[in-house]
Amino acid sequence: MWKGCIAAMLALGMASVAGAAERRPAPVSLHQVLPEDDDLRETDAAALAVAKRWQKGAPVSVGANGTIKFVYGPRQPTVVCAVLQVCDIQLQAGEVVNDVHSGDIERWNIEAAFSGVGGAETTHILVKPTENNLKSSLVVTTTRRVYHIALASHSTDYMPRVAFSYPEDTMARLKAQRERFDQERKANTIPETGEYLSNLDFGYRVTGAAPWVPVRVFNDSKKTIIQMPATMGQTEAPVLLILRHEGGLFSDEEMVLMNYRLSGDRFIVDGLFERAVLIAGVGANQDRVTIERERAK
Repeated sequence: MWKGCIAAMLALGMASVAGAAERRPAPVSLHQVLPEDDDLRETDAAALAVAKRWQKGAPVSVGANGTIKFVYGPRQPTVVCAVLQVCDIQLQAGEVVNDVHSGDIERWNIEAAFSGVGGAETTHILVKPTENNLKSSLVVTTTRRVYHIALASHSTDYMPRVAFSYPEDTMARLKAQRERFDQERKANTIPETGEYLSNLDFGYRVTGAAPWVPVRVFNDSKKTIIQMPATMGQTEAPVLLILRHEGGLFSDEEMVLMNYRLSGDRFIVDGLFERAVLIAGVGANQDRVTIERERAK
């Protein structure tokens, strides 16, 4: 009899367990809980990875009076401050602050101060924590850029002075300098020949009367160029002779030919000379112009 009862109870228990198993909800897949858009999660993870790399700290250098200089842009700078001390974050001269936002306005005191006058006025963001071991962030918007700064507080150590270097401004200054150089060079270059005036020596004196008195005489340290007027094409072209002398007496000078060639309105002499003459015609109808090199005093 007892055996029959026990068997009945076991059968009933097994039936109850089976019924409970049937009533128990099926396991839920993780994919049924999370969003189906896997690409969105991958994009978020990639964006967070980029943000973490940017937050690892900006390159630093040491400026005047112990100033810590961060390179603006490539990484987020971290400014370390201490209780009862002031961190001075100096912005670029002439930069005007539009707004300042702190992630923790209760435990970080943020104030502004100014130095300089007029267009050279400099804004200083003064930061003071009220507790140790704090971490927060600071966003400063100005008329030129936006600063994203991480803040950390330490018991004793801090950065008294912080400033920034601006690579984009350096590149802009170099570009402006190059443009000024190009403009100056263009303004001082002979358009017809591309000769740069700063490389030329115009120290020559021309005397005499003729329909074709040279417009200018100069050398590039290797060649001497005698530029003639347009009227030379309407008259007999002169001959160029170099004057040489002995014993320092011009009365003993002799006229010799020197290698030269005509190129358009120019006599181009292969070398430098001290004195030369341009001669056209003979006798009483001869035209003569003397060219002398002037020595710097």
